[in-house]
Amino acid sequence: MKKQSEAAISPTKDLNASTYEKRRSPSGDCYIGNETSSVAVAIVGGGNVDLAPHLYHALGRFKTENLGIEKMIAFLVRRPKIRHLVVCGREEFGHYPADALLCLHRNGVDGEKRIIGTRAPIPYLCNTPLEAIAKFRLQLTLHDLVEPKEAEEIIEYNPRYDLDSMAKRRLEELLESLAKIPTEPFGQPLIYDSPIIEREDIGEDMNQIADRIVGGMLGFSDEKLSISSRFIILNRNPDYVINPVDGMVSEVPSAELIRHLRDYLSGGL
Repeated sequence: MKKQSEAAISPTKDLNASTYEKRRSPSGDCYIGNETSSVAVAIVGGGNVDLAPHLYHALGRFKTENLGIEKMIAFLVRRPKIRHLVVCGREEFGHYPADALLCLHRNGVDGEKRIIGTRAPIPYLCNTPLEAIAKFRLQLTLHDLVEPKEAEEIIEYNPRYDLDSMAKRRLEELLESLAKIPTEPFGQPLIYDSPIIEREDIGEDMNQIADRIVGGMLGFSDEKLSISSRFIILNRNPDYVINPVDGMVSEVPSAELIRHLRDYLSGGL
């Protein structure tokens, strides 16, 4: 099996770089702090907070209800030492990644790997084995510090924000209390191949594909835009699909997720 990279929660590049630069994971997707710690911190969206590295094992961001969560799962299940996941920051409009993560931990997924009970629009974990989803839910105790949970509509792409002083204090107090709780590793590391793990630019790729889908749909009749005309998968790893509406062939990060994306954009979900 091909060795998986350290891909994880999205990069927090503006987090006191002089302190953290040497502790970034090889893929650059998160910061590694105290590897004896049993706690990981996931910040929703473009959130930023300056924390002492001894308080956490890993610190990073996640921005979407599908690929963002999938990369997080891949990172965490290969590290059985991490037993606590603290989710903080403010919910983001559109993707609702925090709601999706909380529902995943609480409810799991259905037969199509759709997260059960979430209001997120495209909460499919197409690239994650069911074994990894099950291990994630059993291995981690989830601590919810997301505030506010009612997201406001945003205009700018990928907005950045800082946790306020009260939110930071609550986070630090929780991390200090969790550090006092003895834990044992949860089984063995689970490592698996996935087409999205090593992709650092995957979010930008998905946005460009969504723009192409919408742009293409604008010039066709309702009959041609039938939601039954789903993308046809031509090849796997790398994934190539053909859009039956315009006949365009594209390489995509995740063929199954692109099919769900088109269904959503055309009103099929």
